[in-house]
Amino acid sequence: MNRPHVPLLSALLLLLAAAGSIRAVEPNQDEVIDLGARRELMVDEFLIAQKSGLELRLHTPTPREIVMVRDAPWEGSGSDFETLIREGDLIRMYYIGNELTNADGTTLHQDPITARSREIYACYAESRDGIHWVRPELGLFEFHGSKRNNIVWSGPQLDNFTPFRDANPACPPEEKYKAMAAGPGGLFALKSADGTHWSYLAGNPVITRGKFDSQNNAFWDPLRGHYWCYLRDFHDRDGQPTNDTKTGIRDILVTTSTDFRTWSEPRRVQFGKAPDEALYINGIQPYARAPHLFVGFPARYVDRDFSPEAMRTLPDPEHRQRRMQFSHRYGSVVTDAMFMSSRDGVSFDRWGEAFIRPGPQRKNNWVYGDGFVGLGLIETPAEDPTTEPEFSLYIHEDHWKGPTRLRRHTLRIDGFVSLQARQSPGEFVTKPLRFSGRKLSVNFSTSAAGAIRVELLGADGRPLPGYSLKECDELFGDTLDRTVTWSGRSEIKVPAGQAVRLHMVLSDADLYSLQFQP
Repeated sequence: MNRPHVPLLSALLLLLAAAGSIRAVEPNQDEVIDLGARRELMVDEFLIAQKSGLELRLHTPTPREIVMVRDAPWEGSGSDFETLIREGDLIRMYYIGNELTNADGTTLHQDPITARSREIYACYAESRDGIHWVRPELGLFEFHGSKRNNIVWSGPQLDNFTPFRDANPACPPEEKYKAMAAGPGGLFALKSADGTHWSYLAGNPVITRGKFDSQNNAFWDPLRGHYWCYLRDFHDRDGQPTNDTKTGIRDILVTTSTDFRTWSEPRRVQFGKAPDEALYINGIQPYARAPHLFVGFPARYVDRDFSPEAMRTLPDPEHRQRRMQFSHRYGSVVTDAMFMSSRDGVSFDRWGEAFIRPGPQRKNNWVYGDGFVGLGLIETPAEDPTTEPEFSLYIHEDHWKGPTRLRRHTLRIDGFVSLQARQSPGEFVTKPLRFSGRKLSVNFSTSAAGAIRVELLGADGRPLPGYSLKECDELFGDTLDRTVTWSGRSEIKVPAGQAVRLHMVLSDADLYSLQFQP
């Protein structure tokens, strides 16, 4: 049956006219943002001057296949704290080998206070596709009389080895790879020329304030010209640092250095008005596609202090009860993954809902150790070779009972958060933007009926000639990189240095990122 067709643009414009468009902003109410050619993600409202009918929406990764079972005798039920580094077509993975409890939970293999009664091993694996992994026999460290293993660092007093490849152009070749590892008195700095043969960078700990039994990660920031290190500590209910690990709240400290040897006094990361929640690992890293932005995947640490009735509803309550005899929190704590972002490395926007939940109940989940996202976002081909690539994230499972398994998850590139419109149209106007480039690219997704349109506004808030909503060619589909066109033309002809605002109208659509390109 044929039905009258009303063009989507006409419907949008009629609805916006009825509601009152927001594009009539005060000409000088916002400072100009020098955007240049950098990519901007919709993780916050940094670009937005006004919006209506839109909301920021957090997206979650999709669980995929198990890519590794940590069944070597030096790995164990506490194998965790993955770090991933891509170098061309090679993906390196580092992780901790550590036994927590035996299979039935009757034996604890580390002291519940120091967590260092047993040897801790830093292990290495590599892959070409992010799915198939090889644990090479490196022959570097002895385990039970044999060096046929993938251990790259070991020590009863050294824990939570977290490496990175140093992008500092002044980095000496012998320090091409650096790492932080917890030891007596603080964090120790390590170095390596090849990523497998490691030695101390300094004989003493380089950072001494903090509680270091977590993944303490560092990296070089080329935009600011210094190193960052994010580490763990505790504060009390008044927000003051405390050594009381029983009543204190787990938090994140940050410190900086220009030489990786001398570090500034650590200070607490700030979360604005977000609730004061206990955070374990932090997962903070620069986002490679927009390195002025940092993203983080902290593990939220929740002590539920279960009633006996509630405990019986969770997976394997008997094992949970047995490990609580060593430390109550080993059974009462559950964890999940969160998402946060920052533009200055100190103040973060942290989402309250989980980025990754513990998931449907099965034999070995809903435990302390769920949701520890491996450090490093790895771009990998999608399962369908005809579509665009995606991010792979790695999260271990079966904590405590082992052997731990590593599961790959996938997420749309730039797809942490979107600016989303439901079926009814929504719109936003940016602050004034000064940009370089001749075209505008967007990462977006729509339904079959949805669409996005864009117009450029001048200083007076009026559409620039040739770049109005009516002249914009509808954007619909699902792609990481689509060039906006107006009447078939993509080139943006704006005098050098002139600031413009973007006015975008969305219907049943998600906008993930935008970028002005050459």
